[in-house]
Amino acid sequence: MIEFSTKQKALIKQLKTGTLARINLLEGAVRSGKTWISLILFALWVALQPSDATFLMVGRTLTSLKRNCLDLLQSLVGSQNFTYNIGSKEAVLFGRKVCLEGANDIRAEGKIRGMTLTGAYCDEITLFAEDFFTMLLSRLSMPGAKLFLTTNPDSPMHWFNVRYIKRADELDMNIHRFTIDDNPYLDPAYVEALKKEYTGVFYK
Repeated sequence: MIEFSTKQKALIKQLKTGTLARINLLEGAVRSGKTWISLILFALWVALQPSDATFLMVGRTLTSLKRNCLDLLQSLVGSQNFTYNIGSKEAVLFGRKVCLEGANDIRAEGKIRGMTLTGAYCDEITLFAEDFFTMLLSRLSMPGAKLFLTTNPDSPMHWFNVRYIKRADELDMNIHRFTIDDNPYLDPAYVEALKKEYTGVFYK
């Protein structure tokens, strides 16, 4: 049986009650379980959308997207519910079309021009260019469109922190912060060791 933490349960409740925001950010410590729960949340939400809706999953590169998200998502929902092809940059999740992209160069913004999206998922958003993210928001034009984002902590001066996180109250945006203690599956000895190894700003 899957064991959800309190914060993970709160996210599932938002999904069930229809209170997810347009922008849903999961941020926090390494190994805190944010990617795991964000993929579950994204998959469940996609399954509730019209069968002809189009979605997008983005990583810094297609290779990192595969390593961090696609293989994990397939293990979570099963290969019968999620298949993908890196070569064609397409996937199918619960019968819905999902486009796959990398956002690692200046041309990335042009890759998503013209798309009409019902939802999108971004892995490690602070590694993306601001122009790409701005274009992505404009592509989420279908009624009720949702964006799911993950990130580890970054510089306080990062464009995403300045323009979005600090303005979350002005936007249709929910921020969910995770610590390493929010992952119920980690070996307690590993957690204790990591806490001792990280110091100063890295620990914070």
